Amino acid sequence: MINSLKSWLGQVTTGHGFMILAGTLLSVMSGAITWAGAAPLLAAGVVGLVWPENSGLQTAAQTTATDIAGLVNAYTNKGAAAAAGAKPPV
Repeated sequence: MINSLKSWLGQVTTGHGFMILAGTLLSVMSGAITWAGAAPLLAAGVVGLVWPENSGLQTAAQTTATDIAGLVNAYTNKGAAAAAGAKPPV
């Protein structure tokens, strides 16, 4: 158990996951970024912690983070388009 924990902590992606989560949570708590903007970063940080050094998951996580960022962007732009008087697509 101890050896597997040491191995997990020694992975590069585990360290990156901790760094992403810490920086993102500090940014949200200080008000520098919204929860909506932090969602893709939080997802990436969790993936880094849960499945380190997994190239298949890395590709899936990148796709998911890109999709979440696009969703947040579309949601944000929806309000701007409505304010400008644009009709929503049918």
